[in-house]
Parts: sequence; structure tokens; C-alpha cells
Amino acid sequence: MKMRNDRLSGTFGNLVYLDSKHGHVVRSKSRRPWRATVGRLGVQHTPGIVAAAWRQLTKPQYQRWVAAFQEFKRRLPKAIPCPKDVCHFFGKINGTLVSHGQLVEMEPPKFETIKPNPVGDLEILNRGEVITLRLSVPRAPAKFTFVLASPWCGRGIWTRGNKFAIIGRLPPPVRGYSEITDLYVQRFGVPPVGQRVFIRTRQMFGSWQDDSKETFADVPPPEGVEAVDS
Repeated sequence: MKMRNDRLSGTFGNLVYLDSKHGHVVRSKSRRPWRATVGRLGVQHTPGIVAAAWRQLTKPQYQRWVAAFQEFKRRLPKAIPCPKDVCHFFGKINGTLVSHGQLVEMEPPKFETIKPNPVGDLEILNRGEVITLRLSVPRAPAKFTFVLASPWCGRGIWTRGNKFAIIGRLPPPVRGYSEITDLYVQRFGVPPVGQRVFIRTRQMFGSWQDDSKETFADVPPPEGVEAVDS
């Protein structure tokens, strides 16, 4: 608890004193306990994993990272912030990889030119009451392209905001489609008929990633059965 301009500031018992846009206010202290979710634990553990890998670099590997960092600075567009040194460069790349569930790269990746995300619309099939989710992929995306999803919802929902979680890397396309059924079902279960599924895809290029590309589709009734509006 502090005194600032004759006003209380901070926590006192179950009360919190603070300045807001409405003036000096007091509110109750939140009693919601901290939950150790997979995402929160990942954020805590990622820096330690990357730091341990940095300490394991050999001299030749370090020299290759230095050379890659110099090339990276030379070719990086001015609009994109650059890490200040090779250590931060290593941490930026591997921190992004680890946070997406990938292994640490002990060798520097090749510089990739940013290209528009080629992943297209989500298509949901219902053949014999077997639900299949697949994404249209007319051409190969970046090496590290990730799929994000949110729990299925009603058809009256048109946006899911930030309610997305990474469910895995985009599977290799087969005949122009990448099937993501297993990725989605393992995380959220099988979406029921008549519900809406939102999917985002994101490409990762070295130490940065492009904007997410969003698509959605409704789960249709089994083939041969007419849809009934709910």
C-alpha cells in the first residue's frame, strides 16, 4: 500500500485502490485462483528451453548463427523490427518455434521471402455421419504453417475474436486439400450438425509470422438428408 497525492494506491486487504479514467476508485480484489493451463505453462517454460539450447551451441554453430543474423539484417524489410544481436535473433526464432510446439533449431534457418498465405476456405463434409474438416491448399504454403481453431459455436456467431488456440501444423496437402479433422477433434471434439467451425492459419517465416487468415464453415447434415433450419 502506497500514499500518492494523499490517496491510497495498491492493495489493502480485499480492496484495490487505483486511478482510472473515471477518477480514483476502489474495487474488490479478484479471488479467482491462477490456473496452470497448457498455454500459461508454455509461456513460462519457453525462455528456459531456449536459453538452455543457446548454451549448448558449438563454436561452428555460433559462427553460422552470426552469419545468418548479418544476412537477416541485410534482407529484412525496414518496416519489420530486427533483433538487436545474434542472441536475441536465436531466441526470437526458437522462442516462436517452441511456443508453437516445435523443436529447437540448432542450425539457423534459411531466409524466406514473405508470400501471401495460400490456404483457402474451410470445407466440412458429412459422409455416412462421418465428419471431415479440410482446408483448400492450391499451392504449398511456408514450411511452418500452423492451424488455429476455436470451439464450435452456433450459426448466429460471425466472429470468434481472440478465442483461438494452436491445434498443430498444417498437414501436407493431398490433391489440393489438407485434412485437419484429427487436429480439431483431439482438441475440441466432433462438431455437431448445424454448428459453425472457425479456423485460422498462420505462416511463420524465421523470426516472424504473418497475419492470421480466417475461414469458417457450418457442419452439414449427412449427405442425402435435407438441412433443417434451427
